[in-house]
Parts: sequence; C-alpha cells; structure tokens
Amino acid sequence: MHKPVGKDGEGEYTASTKGCFDVINTALPLVLDSIAAIPMPPKGRPVVVADYGTADAGTSLGTMNAIVEAARARDASVEVSLQYEDQKDNEWKSVFNHALGYKNVTDAYGKVRRSEERRTGGAAGVERQQCTVFFH
Repeated sequence: MHKPVGKDGEGEYTASTKGCFDVINTALPLVLDSIAAIPMPPKGRPVVVADYGTADAGTSLGTMNAIVEAARARDASVEVSLQYEDQKDNEWKSVFNHALGYKNVTDAYGKVRRSEERRTGGAAGVERQQCTVFFH
C-alpha cells in the first residue's frame, strides 16, 4: 500500500517527483488537442476532468489549470468539474490545499505552480470549484 510522503497537508510528494512532471509535460499538447476536439457539453452540463492516482494533486495542477483555460477559451460560460481519485489513505489535505489555492505547488524543478482558486473563486476562473474524491 502507498504511504503518503511527508506531513499531512504539506504537499511534499509533488516537490520530490520530477518524473511525474516530465510525463505530464510531455502529454500536455495531446491533452489540449483533445480538449479542442471534444464536443462541448450542452448548456448547464460541465466538462468533467478526472485525475486518477491524484497523490497530493500538485503534479497535475498546471495541467488542470490549462484544461480549464482551454475549455473556457471555447465557451467562457462552461462549468468545469475537476474530479480526483486515489486510495483512501492518500494525503487528501494537500489535494484540497493545492486545488483550492491555499498552498502553492513547488515542483521538482523549483518552479512554483499555483491554482487560481484564491484570486478568482475557481481554478483558472471557475466560479464554483467542485472537488469530487473517489477512492480505490
């Protein structure tokens, strides 16, 4: 079973996982091409994005913000639902701290990545942040 890295709420996993950032950064153009190609949901329905194997949510924060921005570039009024999945013993406090902008993310390269939640009321301008958690 996976054991969280560091103290609960500190987000230390992200700062120690260079490989995750390398993989995610390599995949980002494909993800954004997919967002550009998918049909937008009918009015009143959200674009749903899932992060499977979330860890502390810091490694995917930049990608999640980019997805929200790309969806909003196509339809400024669309709601985006970010859903996080991981084990029940995951370090969930950091997930919320990162996704809601209470804790900045410093990646393994020393770059600070920050959710827009605290300044705009939602990641990259999402008025209402929905954080759904799934356990496996």
